[in-house]
Amino acid sequence: MEIYLDVLILENIVMNYLILWTTGKILKTRTSNLRLFIGALLGACYAAFLIVKPGIRFYFTATATFILSLVMVAVTFSPEKIGNFIKTLAVFYVSTFVFAGATFAFFYMNSEGTLVQNGLLYVFWESKWITVVFSILTSIIILRVFLEVIQQKFLKEKLITHLKVIFDSKEINMSALIDTGNSLQDPITNMPVIIVEFSAIKEILPLEICNIFEEVKEQDFSSITSKLYNSDWFSRFRLIPFSSLGKENGMLIGFKPDYVVIGEDSGEKGISDVVIAIYNKVLAKGKNYKALLGPDLL
Repeated sequence: MEIYLDVLILENIVMNYLILWTTGKILKTRTSNLRLFIGALLGACYAAFLIVKPGIRFYFTATATFILSLVMVAVTFSPEKIGNFIKTLAVFYVSTFVFAGATFAFFYMNSEGTLVQNGLLYVFWESKWITVVFSILTSIIILRVFLEVIQQKFLKEKLITHLKVIFDSKEINMSALIDTGNSLQDPITNMPVIIVEFSAIKEILPLEICNIFEEVKEQDFSSITSKLYNSDWFSRFRLIPFSSLGKENGMLIGFKPDYVVIGEDSGEKGISDVVIAIYNKVLAKGKNYKALLGPDLL
């Protein structure tokens, strides 16, 4: 059986890159394509080394594999805190197991053109690459479902954080839910949007803006345009389209605060490039949060 080293390295780069990319997407962690490639290349070189130097048994142990995963995560994402590093490592392993399981399952149905040896899956060029595509899509779907189940069933309380909004030198404090489904952006500046109940934030809003919501005219665009145009805060307010919160193709009034503070004590994070969208209803009855923010703001 002949194994082509360049093919082995290429296949492992592709799969490792996708696993690292998926890990970053799940955690909403930003990294560069170069760092993703370097992390994937490290894993591919390790796989190639197992073939080139099969006599060195240490490299086939779980300890060596664990050390490799630590290096790949550190190089790709550079988590600053130990808690973030552990969380990233855990998601990396979950992604790896799902990808490996899906890939092995698809290739098991068509074992011709594949070889499994010493924990490595080697695919010959004669194999259909559509199988790889199916395994990738299946893995992403499984991971998304897994993340939603974990969020809804087990981590709801841990996803509540403190939010402080400062506008015109006035501030308001509330609890916010870290919502993975909140991906709203201001269409003009592409800034992330935090959705806040009107009742929780009205104390710091200008009077003319409060009147819009108290008169339930937030969907009366002619009235909104007139009052915003005549407001001293015209440049700070904008309209944000949305298609959730129980309504299709709706519009939220948003404003640019001085800044917001997410978290408390040593975990505080101040952000100025953000937009607050005002929601004139209750986000969730019986819940202790008054705002929704995306995980990319953490």
